Parts: sequence; C-alpha cells; structure tokens
Amino acid sequence: MPNFCAAPNCKRKSTQSDLAFFRFPRDPARCQKWVENCRRADLEDKTPDQLNKHYRLCAKHFETSMICRTIHFAEASEN
Repeated sequence: MPNFCAAPNCKRKSTQSDLAFFRFPRDPARCQKWVENCRRADLEDKTPDQLNKHYRLCAKHFETSMICRTIHFAEASEN
C-alpha cells in the first residue's frame, strides 16, 4: 500500500518516487510543529499517534541538512 505525502498540493506517493517518506513524530511538541508547518487545519485535531500511524511527508518538504541518513539499531541484549 503506497504512502501519500500529507503536504498540501503534493501529489507524491511512495510507489511513484524514490524519495523517502517520513512518519509524523510521536513526540507531541515535535508533532505539533510538523502540523503547523504543514498548514493543514484538518490535521490539528489528530493525536501524535494517529498522525504517526496514518500520515507521512516526503523528503521534498525537508532541508537536506535536516535528514539523518544513518540508521541506528538497538543492540540486542546479551543472555
């Protein structure tokens, strides 16, 4: 199932693009900032968990310097 970009007037979806798509953060303060920057009033009443689960923004809406390209994995605990 493709992810659609939540930015206004953006028609990008993950199956048609090699761009990364980012989930809204679960942290309430950061999530609120994303909603404000998105300028979509219909997202204002949604919880950070709802936004994280159902909405994405494509990489075109971020400055390149804001995207971390390093993947961090939690180390498995030893027995």
